[in-house]
Amino acid sequence: MAKMLDGPVPDGARSVSWPWYHHELGQELTPAARTLLEQYSRIDQGEVESHIYRIRDKAWGIFPWPCIGEFWFLSFGLSKHPLYHTQVLPRLKAGASLLDLGSCLAQDLRKCIFDGAPGNNLYANDLFAEYEDLSYELWRDRDRFPKGHYIADDVLAENERFSAGNLMKKLGPGQTDIIAITMFLHLFDYENQLKAATRILRLLSHKPGSLVLGSQAGVVEATEQPLKPPFDKITEGEKRTVFRHSPSSFTQLWEEAGIAAGVPLRVSAVFQVPDKVAKAARWGSRLGDMAHERKKKAFAEQETRRLYFSIIRS
Repeated sequence: MAKMLDGPVPDGARSVSWPWYHHELGQELTPAARTLLEQYSRIDQGEVESHIYRIRDKAWGIFPWPCIGEFWFLSFGLSKHPLYHTQVLPRLKAGASLLDLGSCLAQDLRKCIFDGAPGNNLYANDLFAEYEDLSYELWRDRDRFPKGHYIADDVLAENERFSAGNLMKKLGPGQTDIIAITMFLHLFDYENQLKAATRILRLLSHKPGSLVLGSQAGVVEATEQPLKPPFDKITEGEKRTVFRHSPSSFTQLWEEAGIAAGVPLRVSAVFQVPDKVAKAARWGSRLGDMAHERKKKAFAEQETRRLYFSIIRS
């Protein structure tokens, strides 16, 4: 699979009967999401939910990712990373650049701006150029998020096309200080994860301390898993798979990528209990909160855990 997607949208994928298409927001509209929409986007309190449903259905029409159906664009994954407040925000406020790969509606970048980072060094990337206008429609910030900082490109394109593509043209090789890849690499099989990792290292700044970070679905025992219908078929008789990492296999992946790219790296990958699950356990409501977590994992295997990681250039 040279590209992130092969062929058209699978038959039936846009149906709203899939379990990962949530018909009600429920707990997906967190206090953090509501705060951003009301204070950053200046949306009236009574209009927030209808605004979210409208944008979600437009995004579903672009491509029916399960994460769109589950309102993951309201979950600011980067801000939950252990290095967000200690490394990412301070560096951004000091002028560092950040690229968010697989940015979807660029929610993490809007959270950075809301938390005090200047927008002029923030860049989003996704496969679909249509997400740029839709992100402006969601966040209502054409006056604050710079035009042209949403870069449509395929990080898994053939080498010649990637080298001449929008990411390399706009950002150039070896220029980006921080690259965020939240809920991104786990979309691919091992071969394409390795390919994406080496491309990321081509974009990463040559300066020691340059940082790749994020989180994704992980498992205790690393394994290649078949995707669920309707995203499982490539051609008749051939199935699409994804690779789910343990901390050790994820470390191995990036060590391989570092050797291939000639980049010395320090890799950290650990499982971490999400804050809301930890709080629920402390306050005696663990079962209800975990039921909500299971609901959000309708497309993923139930044994998945959240894997947090950082890759630092030595």
